[in-house]
Amino acid sequence: METTTARPAEAERFERMVAAALPSFVEEVTAQEKGTLYRAVLARVERPLLRRALQLSGGNQLKAARLLGINRNTLRKRLRQLGLLK
Repeated sequence: METTTARPAEAERFERMVAAALPSFVEEVTAQEKGTLYRAVLARVERPLLRRALQLSGGNQLKAARLLGINRNTLRKRLRQLGLLK
């Protein structure tokens, strides 16, 4: 994975927002259940990401999967697991 020193302002802003929200979220999740933190954090980011990809693709799952760089079956599986598939 290649890293660059110059990054878009939006990406940096996003990272700052996540970093600011993370401490309290980590505390909340670890107080509830041990060993679920990684999945809980990913789900919180993944849900809005998948929703946005579907919006941008007009609800077309194949287009959304291509936008995300994942297989359509993987997208459908994640949508089901996150309770986003109707």
